[in-house]
Amino acid sequence: MRQYILLAGFILACLTVQAQVKLGIKGGINTTQISPQEIMIGDFAPVSLAVKDARYGIHLGALLKITMNKFFIQPEVLLNSSTTTYTYTELNVGRVLEESYQFVDLPLLMGFDLGVLNLNAGPVGHVFVSSTSELKNLDGYRQKWNEVHWGWQAGLSFDIWRLNLDLRYEGNFYKYGDHVSFFGQTYDFKDSPSRVLTSLAFMF
Repeated sequence: MRQYILLAGFILACLTVQAQVKLGIKGGINTTQISPQEIMIGDFAPVSLAVKDARYGIHLGALLKITMNKFFIQPEVLLNSSTTTYTYTELNVGRVLEESYQFVDLPLLMGFDLGVLNLNAGPVGHVFVSSTSELKNLDGYRQKWNEVHWGWQAGLSFDIWRLNLDLRYEGNFYKYGDHVSFFGQTYDFKDSPSRVLTSLAFMF
């Protein structure tokens, strides 16, 4: 991961020599789109875990827009926080449990600046930071978060004075809930999550 960041930094440093560079701060909300299957835990006991609700998340961070003619490269660093509620059912008795988690999102977008309208797309890395989970109180539960998840983003944005209004769709290459482990066995919800992100940035 460090090698990729250093390489990206070197390339960006070379590009800024003959380019227009703008720095911005941004924040916004995102919503996760999933249709996950229910997890059946164990082979004999009627125990299950299902996603009840993937709530709206928030993100806040900074961006750098490097423009050459109409083409631009836009790396970003964003702290993203989201919450999911689960329904845990054991012996036909269900209860709702909550889990919150934080990632640093690292999009590297490329696109075209068409004046007011911008079109962009590129890869994104999600670096795990921390989580708090009521699932930890369940017998046999363990968390096994991957340090980095990968995905992609694509969308459009509008420049109005120093403001940039951004709307993106995100797809991911991992399974939702792949950090869930019971009694040493890893589970997931057989569904790759996608997100819709809306952001507002102020450019300096």
